[in-house]
Amino acid sequence: MTTPRDTLRDELLAVAAAVVPDQQPVVTHDPGPINPGALFDGRGPATIARITVQTGNPAAPDPAAAITAAAEAFRARGWTATIAPTENGHHRATATRENLDVAIHAWTTDWRLTLTGETPVA
Repeated sequence: MTTPRDTLRDELLAVAAAVVPDQQPVVTHDPGPINPGALFDGRGPATIARITVQTGNPAAPDPAAAITAAAEAFRARGWTATIAPTENGHHRATATRENLDVAIHAWTTDWRLTLTGETPVA
């Protein structure tokens, strides 16, 4: 049985590979299911899975193109994606599908594209 966490991880890796096909995407953060409110009074939001994947082309960084390509790749996979206006060299977009949410970031001063997703854990 595939869990929402598995689906999220697979989607992040697939989109990252589509954006920069000649690079291997890397999972840089996947601590497993977490409860963000567990250290407070225990009434935090539902347990979530938060996963971060990075990719990029250090030889030819183009953050605007990477953000656009990521949004298009998510749309092609059935997601709703929105590109935000660039602010101070920070390029970003969001993507959603069912109970999955992704934030996509790239900066003009860095060659990496970062995709961070969250989903509730059933």
